[in-house]
Amino acid sequence: MLKNKNNRIIALFLAVMMLGLVVGGCGSSNTAPANSDSSGDNAASAKPDKVYKMTMPTTWPESISLYKMGERFGDILNATTNGRMQVEVHPSGALMGAAEVLDAASSGTVEAYHDFAGYWIGKMPGAPFFAAVPMIMEPDMYLAWIYEGGGLELWQKMYDEAGYNVKVFPVGITHPELLAQANKPMKNLEDWKGLKYRTVGWWGEILREIGVSVTSLPGGEVYPSLERGILDAAEFSTPMNNQVLGFDEVTEYISGPGMHQPATLFSVGINKDFWNELPDDLKRSVEEAARAATLWSWMYDLDKSIDAIEKSKADGMKMVTASEEVQKELYDVTVELLDKKAAEQGGIFAEIWKSMKDYRDTFIEYEDFMMPIRVRD
Repeated sequence: MLKNKNNRIIALFLAVMMLGLVVGGCGSSNTAPANSDSSGDNAASAKPDKVYKMTMPTTWPESISLYKMGERFGDILNATTNGRMQVEVHPSGALMGAAEVLDAASSGTVEAYHDFAGYWIGKMPGAPFFAAVPMIMEPDMYLAWIYEGGGLELWQKMYDEAGYNVKVFPVGITHPELLAQANKPMKNLEDWKGLKYRTVGWWGEILREIGVSVTSLPGGEVYPSLERGILDAAEFSTPMNNQVLGFDEVTEYISGPGMHQPATLFSVGINKDFWNELPDDLKRSVEEAARAATLWSWMYDLDKSIDAIEKSKADGMKMVTASEEVQKELYDVTVELLDKKAAEQGGIFAEIWKSMKDYRDTFIEYEDFMMPIRVRD
């Protein structure tokens, strides 16, 4: 009986194998039946019926790593849609200036753009909520709120209410920026008083509250201003980008943690008329390409910035961590400022801030319970 049972099992196995070979052979054939619907491999090799070309200017020069985020997004779409989407990514100034990209995509002059939403604070007061919020959003909680906690819907609602004809997606995120590259230590509150510090946006407003002398210089002026003593300290980007820009050459201290930008989010906006023309499968391709590029950017910057910090240490840069007293005071000032703005602005600004605060509180409570302490030998 056992022998007969084994024979039946062997016979069944061989039959399944033969069926698989037949099915596999049919699937790999290059010859389609006369009534074929051009599915399978033939569809993959066939010339697409319609090509959707997406011209995408960015707010970045080609020389910095932030440009790579939009480039990565475009490369993924070009490689995975069998030629049905063709994305052309352009650095700032090639087609238009950085300040023009949002309006150009909204009007349909171009199909899309890649940016840092905080640039549009003059157009939408709540825009920095989707770029960088001092003391509040870390990368993982930021993305969880955006993708699953209602953040993306609020982001789109803000653009819609402001009258912009764009569909917005996160494309790119980085971990904390350096608090400063400086020629003075920045540990205690006394160190911050009267400090000549370069920053922009809400962080500048926050620091003025504690007596810091804030100036908002363009990025290209940071290096010479540190070199000549016009600035005592400056925040600009993550360790990788700061090092590429040579800030180690003109400063003595590297200060952390990155309170001003514990995470920095970047985005793509797509003209809604163009978006609505896309078939559903290509819309899905765009969404997944955006997610993939965002994850890649986070890991790429994190890894390269770890290397950059190690190199700075080896080169003799002095590492300074702001005291808990400084951090707690700046957190209180941040919340007070944004609470005040929410009360003044109301509407979508207040809605976003409440959603973000509530999600952050829940996230921290969960993570405090779930995450073990970090033990180092």
